[in-house]
Amino acid sequence: MHKKRFIISVDSCKPGMRTAEAIANRYGAIILYENTVLDEHAIEHLRNIGIRSIPVFEESMISVSGVDQDWAITHDGQSFNIKYEQDVHAMKKTLTDISTGKRLNKDATDQIVNTMISRPAENRNMIDAIMQIRTIDEYTYYHCMNVSMLSMMIARWMNLDEAMVKKCAEAGLLHDVGKAKIPPEIINKPGKLTDSEFALMKRHSEYGYMIVTEDRNFDHQVALAVLTHHEKMDGSGYPMGLTGDRINQIARIVAVADIFDAMTANRVYKDKDTPFTVFQLMQQDSFGVLDPLVLNAFLHNITHYYVGSRVRLSTGEVSEVVFMNRMDFSRPVVKVGDRFIDLAVTKSISIVEFL
Repeated sequence: MHKKRFIISVDSCKPGMRTAEAIANRYGAIILYENTVLDEHAIEHLRNIGIRSIPVFEESMISVSGVDQDWAITHDGQSFNIKYEQDVHAMKKTLTDISTGKRLNKDATDQIVNTMISRPAENRNMIDAIMQIRTIDEYTYYHCMNVSMLSMMIARWMNLDEAMVKKCAEAGLLHDVGKAKIPPEIINKPGKLTDSEFALMKRHSEYGYMIVTEDRNFDHQVALAVLTHHEKMDGSGYPMGLTGDRINQIARIVAVADIFDAMTANRVYKDKDTPFTVFQLMQQDSFGVLDPLVLNAFLHNITHYYVGSRVRLSTGEVSEVVFMNRMDFSRPVVKVGDRFIDLAVTKSISIVEFL
């Protein structure tokens, strides 16, 4: 059945409306794909880049009026950030309780996951939250939340069913729960770990599996993902050296989410990398490490959220990302003043800071 679509002004757009076709900026780069559910951030971004009107589906115009309008209004960036911080605090309490000998509180983690998967329109808010500066000593709690959100998004980008989406979100949230059993002086050590410290650190996946399987209400595939999220496709990972399809799909999704968030965060032992540096490492140096199907779904979807971003170049100039090069996501087309620079062609210039 053909869905009716209307062209409406951006000023008339409301959160919850769905785009009826892909929206491109004036340089031809797609900034919103067809069927994207608009939120306040997306609408404001459209205004800021000078787009005056867009096509939306009729039924989405109806759905945000009347009974559904309160839902749309409350799902803005501010309310998201409040809930995000509340969930991080809940995860901190969960891990602290485990470190003192208590069992994993499934009700608490269920509440976080169920709230997260019920907000499919908030990818933009989630990605913004992931890119925020986090306090280093609370890295683990934010990391658990971020990997959960990213795992959920990847599962949806791969068109997995909602049951799998929930399992991926749950596994992402719990993937590092075993770190509650690792001494904090090792977790927060600013220098390089000794061989014995690293051997103990690697046991967090085993500890996590034992913590999750204490409660038989957790899905066993989720528990296996907690155990195997550091396995690699070529068998070089841990704890069992599994290869290829012997690693379950949830673990392969969590692995991609885990690496991206870890590399884009400040840590006690390193400064964060820009998303574009991480895109390069993931796109060019992950052969044999990450599942290529999962990685492809991730890179081809997350990168379009960085169109419109402000970045500092190695020349010292501040520029705007206007187009993502799919052959090399780390080297987009940028605009500096009235000049356009294709970083895939001009190899002598690179992005050094994400602003």
